[in-house]
Amino acid sequence: MSASTIGYIKLANTLSIVSQKQVTGKLVVAHGNQEWQLYFLFGHLLYASGGKHSTRRWHRAISQHCPNFKFEVNQLSNNQLWEYKLLQTAIRENQITLAQAKAILRTIAQEVFFAIISQPGLTRRWHPQKHPCSQTALSLLLSRLEIKEVLTSAKRVWKSLQEQGLWHINPDSTPVFRDTNNFLIQENLDVFLTVKKLLNGDRTIWDIAFLMQMSLVEVARNLYDFEQRSLIYFKQVEDWLSPPEKLRLVSVENRRPQATIVCIDDSHLVGDFLEKILQPLGYKVVHIQDPIKGLAVLEDSQPDLIFLDLVMPKVSGYTICDFLRKTTMFKDTPIVFLSTQDGIIDRTRAKLIGANDYLCKSSNPEKVVEAVEKYVNFKDFKNSQIISLERRYNFTCLAVES
Repeated sequence: MSASTIGYIKLANTLSIVSQKQVTGKLVVAHGNQEWQLYFLFGHLLYASGGKHSTRRWHRAISQHCPNFKFEVNQLSNNQLWEYKLLQTAIRENQITLAQAKAILRTIAQEVFFAIISQPGLTRRWHPQKHPCSQTALSLLLSRLEIKEVLTSAKRVWKSLQEQGLWHINPDSTPVFRDTNNFLIQENLDVFLTVKKLLNGDRTIWDIAFLMQMSLVEVARNLYDFEQRSLIYFKQVEDWLSPPEKLRLVSVENRRPQATIVCIDDSHLVGDFLEKILQPLGYKVVHIQDPIKGLAVLEDSQPDLIFLDLVMPKVSGYTICDFLRKTTMFKDTPIVFLSTQDGIIDRTRAKLIGANDYLCKSSNPEKVVEAVEKYVNFKDFKNSQIISLERRYNFTCLAVES
């Protein structure tokens, strides 16, 4: 008996028992470090989730059945069952129909069932839970017959993959070009351009099947052909952040204190230079031209990083650095020398008196930003997290570029 047959029988029997007992709660099905959650209300399926890419799966189902649906997550109190709660809200506000919502639930459940029955060994745990019992919730439930139909459909897809020798191709994996030039040589230009748009290094096989409006088996068969000719390979990618998690990260970023960068330099040009570079990135820049008179300003600023000039009219940067390192307030504050002098002796002396780094004033802006990111605690949060996440996980990322 094949692994898929065993998985199918186990899941089918478990679902039948839950239905017969008309229980309410959560069924957790696991294999290794993967876990799926099936939520039930009076023995009917409320929602299916879990696995590697639950958020990707949600976006695909939304795009398939109601592509114009623009959901808002501001009102969600927590992350649990956020997808289902959004569907309920959308129905109440007449954004989508009951038929569209149920189609979304069936599509998601089919992918979850497919993932479960394709595993060679499974563990099952039942957790009694209370779920809201509104009229909308009751209308969205998948009945025993509907569950059976979805499970049968998932088994049919898995069986087709097995029969065609494609069982090893995981639809959660991402196909990637080995060599685009080699692909272009072996294929005609139209095929190359189409495939290049799809195989962007982030889309899974499930994503590609949806975009191409082809069955999973058809897509897997074509990709297998490319794999056999060493044109592509498969890799694993992370799931997208869920909308509630993205909202939480933005909220955390908005609550973060603004990092303060102090520049001690007698030239106003250096202060202006640092402001132009760092202020657009969210940093506050304080410029002190007279280090003696500016000590009070330095204390009030409580900087996260100090850029310090080496040669100044009244006192040298070495003296200032040595003084700051002997104070309780600034003994651990990162200090980076910013100087026109760039000799090995200057660098060595700066390090000996406690400077963290040494930059030449002719350094390009990227070097300055790298120094700030290196020594400020929440250095790259906004740029490498929020901006990249909004770019990567935007709902429109499923669209094929024209």
